[in-house]
Amino acid sequence: MPAAGTGSIEALVDNNRLLRAALDVRIGDMRLWELVAATRREVLMVAAEYTGHYRDVIRPADVADWIARPIIMGGHQPELFHPGVWLKNAALDAYARQVGGTALNLVVDTDRCSRVTVPVPVGTPEAAHMEEVAFDAFTVEAAWEERPVIDLECFASFGDRASRLLAPLVPRPILRAWWPLAVARAKASHRLGLGIAQARHVLEERFGLDTLELPVSEMMRLPTVMVFVGWLLAHARRLHDAYNEALAEHRRARRIRGHGRPMPDLAVRHDSAGEWIEVPWWMWSREDPRRRRVFANMSMPGGLALSDMETLRIELPITPDTSPSKWIDALSRMEEHAIRLRPRAIVTTLVSRLLVADVFVHGIGGAAYDAITDDVVRRLVGSDPPRHAVVSGTLRLPLAESFPELEAANPASSLASVRAMLRDLRYHPERHLEPHASQPEGVRDLIAAKRRWIDTHPTATLARRRCHEIRGINERLAALLDGEQAALERRVATLTEGARASAVLRSRELPWCFFPEKTLKSFLLLENGTGET
Repeated sequence: MPAAGTGSIEALVDNNRLLRAALDVRIGDMRLWELVAATRREVLMVAAEYTGHYRDVIRPADVADWIARPIIMGGHQPELFHPGVWLKNAALDAYARQVGGTALNLVVDTDRCSRVTVPVPVGTPEAAHMEEVAFDAFTVEAAWEERPVIDLECFASFGDRASRLLAPLVPRPILRAWWPLAVARAKASHRLGLGIAQARHVLEERFGLDTLELPVSEMMRLPTVMVFVGWLLAHARRLHDAYNEALAEHRRARRIRGHGRPMPDLAVRHDSAGEWIEVPWWMWSREDPRRRRVFANMSMPGGLALSDMETLRIELPITPDTSPSKWIDALSRMEEHAIRLRPRAIVTTLVSRLLVADVFVHGIGGAAYDAITDDVVRRLVGSDPPRHAVVSGTLRLPLAESFPELEAANPASSLASVRAMLRDLRYHPERHLEPHASQPEGVRDLIAAKRRWIDTHPTATLARRRCHEIRGINERLAALLDGEQAALERRVATLTEGARASAVLRSRELPWCFFPEKTLKSFLLLENGTGET
């Protein structure tokens, strides 16, 4: 991982620019470097305009210099993510400052809004558990891009409801003061996800972070990005094969057996129109916002057909020989008719890394997926893509001050010890009886008999009897320790509850807004208030 202050981010920027320059690819009637320059201009201008709708943005006067400077990029879904994800945004800012460039965060609103509840830790440190708290009403699953707030009252009250539940453990989470901003931004943007993302971005500005943001849905509407998407679709067969081959190699290298991991292969289907090959996009319409897989039929004269193999089918004049202007017109008409064609994760980062970012910053999960993206690019163009950076962190609830006993407590370790003791009582009860000389003669005889059976070689004829005799003696000896066993089992019940509570309180998946502001600033290395790390 490039670390701020070490100079490694500069080296990565320089290396990535060399790698991109080596990509000798023609996209329509342009070389890749020409498309990159045009795309960076469009992305920066549109990102500045989008961000300027809800927070201050200062555009450099020299646009050419702005475009030429490094772009440090990352992205995530517009959800209530954990602090480890948020750390990427602080890293974008720090790296961009270090190289004199621009930090740009993608709001991945093309992903699915699949849940509208978050787990809130409630109870006492000894018996904490998670309680699911809704921030909106559930409706049909849809992309964040299409998802408005359904239940305004539920959304507006979430901050207070969750903060009250948190209060015994975290008296002053930033959630209570910050949530009204999320409510205001959701009303202004008319979108659930954008409301959350914009409110978080405004808070970052107050923390001193200088970044731009742009929804992926907006990036996909840019003409330059449409040219690249058109080129990928024009070479759908190559993309399909490269994607599946990269997945197969990923599984082989990591000895993964399941064909659905880390994601399924792109499929092939047949109907009366011929062969349909799956391509790595999603498709839906405004009337039916369920994301569906996309299949391409390459047999159409002068173009291709895209279909979800259910209700949507559209013909596009996209081939390697047609003009990029026709690609743009065709994809724009889809948007005008409220038919969405949106990239899956691998295509999103492929577009970002090839066309825009000098360095793309991933978390651990995204980095694992992008090893596949790297291989896809190599198979498509025969060269290495620009490399990405990885930033990750873990923050747990700051409970030591209010509950200092939690620092020393380790119920999981104690539970393992007690269970080991119970197992020993079962299989070696003689170890826990009174000293041998003080035991009744009958007990001493049982122990001696067990020793004789243990020392007996387990021949084919004796093996079953030997096992039966040893087990019977163990049960008779263990019966003499019923009191000790009962006490240990009660201890197991107590420690099991404590271990569950500890797992709840030590979870790294809790939303960032459940933490106090001071804790967050310290984690993001923003204690000095400058936003520098």
